[in-house]
Amino acid sequence: MKKIDSLRTVFDKPIHRRGFLLGSLALPLAACGGGGSSNTTSPPSQLAATIRFSQATSGALLNSTYAGLSYEKTHPNLFIPSNANLINLFQLLGNNILRLGGNSTDQTSWNGLIPGTTAITQSQLSNLAAFLQATGWKVIYGLNLAGSSQTPDANNARQEAQAAAATLGNSLIGFEIGNEPDLYVSQRGYRPSGWNYSNFLSEWRSLAQVIHSVAPGIPLTGPASSNEYKQFTDPFAHDAGSSISMLTQHYYIANGQDPASTIGKMLQPDPKLAAMLQAVAQSAAGAGISFRIAECNSFYDGGAPGVSNSYASALWALDYLFTCALNQCQGVNLHGGGSSVYSALIDNGTRITAVNPLFYGIMLFTLAAQGRAYQVDLSVTDPSANFTAYGVSRQDGGQNILILNKDSSRSVQTTVHFASNIQSLKQWTLTSPALNSQTGILLNGAVISLNGGWNSTPPIVSTSNGSLTLSVPPITAVLLQSA
Repeated sequence: MKKIDSLRTVFDKPIHRRGFLLGSLALPLAACGGGGSSNTTSPPSQLAATIRFSQATSGALLNSTYAGLSYEKTHPNLFIPSNANLINLFQLLGNNILRLGGNSTDQTSWNGLIPGTTAITQSQLSNLAAFLQATGWKVIYGLNLAGSSQTPDANNARQEAQAAAATLGNSLIGFEIGNEPDLYVSQRGYRPSGWNYSNFLSEWRSLAQVIHSVAPGIPLTGPASSNEYKQFTDPFAHDAGSSISMLTQHYYIANGQDPASTIGKMLQPDPKLAAMLQAVAQSAAGAGISFRIAECNSFYDGGAPGVSNSYASALWALDYLFTCALNQCQGVNLHGGGSSVYSALIDNGTRITAVNPLFYGIMLFTLAAQGRAYQVDLSVTDPSANFTAYGVSRQDGGQNILILNKDSSRSVQTTVHFASNIQSLKQWTLTSPALNSQTGILLNGAVISLNGGWNSTPPIVSTSNGSLTLSVPPITAVLLQSA
């Protein structure tokens, strides 16, 4: 959860072009509660689009581990084997990855070894292990780097790493040492003025050696930078790439407490995100390791009320996740927990109290995530329409296409061309009363309940030699899967 407005960008979706614009640069949202700019020129009342599945430009491989969740480390009482509702909700997202970290990583210690920090206990670890076994999820587990008196605590790292490795077993896929070290001086006060990347690298290596001595089979990840990817993440890939299995970076659009953090801003493209993704992906590839956005969401500091918990956040997530995939990022963890409005699931510390719209977006993405992401060829009669589409070449040989119409008033008559031998399609539809709605969201006409209940069978539609024409209503997402 970030503190620096000036270093935050506006939003992700890079402008993909294959003859036509894959998305929009204008977004009329004045009537949608998002604070969009007014437009004195009326847009065309009718829209038409053509989508062709293309395998010319490929992205990352997608599966159920791609879009996971991230929670603060001080949330252990939620992850217990008796929390049946949370277990059921997690299982809706398949065998996935949980990241336990956040700012609280550097505010916790094993049994309270570091004065002034929250104690992590063996009982909590055992509950987490049982919860992970029940869900089929794996965990990236954060360890304190900040320490005390502006110095890392090697004894704490040794004891907690040893206990976590022994307790979590094969559910533990990596340790994350510290959280957002690029903010240790400017925002956290953990280190004195002048402390920099070189100091971080030295401290990280010292704890990495300690952790490796007691948990030699557990991979390390990092550096979990907030935003300084050029100063921290890219050089870390070069300097520590041989010591880690996963390069990690964080991303948020802007400060959720800023009045300018609106639905309109959330749904606007942000080419700066694509630049970051491409740079970090290149650094990871050069080091021969994977790359994951281990913490992200719409707006930081808990999100923007009425925005981060609106239906628009579900559409944002779909665009964001595919943008990451098309730019070679190999996984994402969406941060949340507690009553923060940006959380996919709201909880009171021990149980789930609400399923936010964001969860629906992650759920639809997970249904689509069955193979390699591909950019599609897309044309729209009005290039300013906020209309995007993405393809997936499935591992079973099938094809998926996700269509997002974020226009608040216009339907889009859409012709979709799959491979000519595809004769029928499953159709999943995500709908809501309005972009700013916080309730009434339906996935294939069904609500996802607090107990994880959701039962909907997608209708089957026929194609003509692989082609289908359908009307995509305003603010609607449609996933088409070859049957």
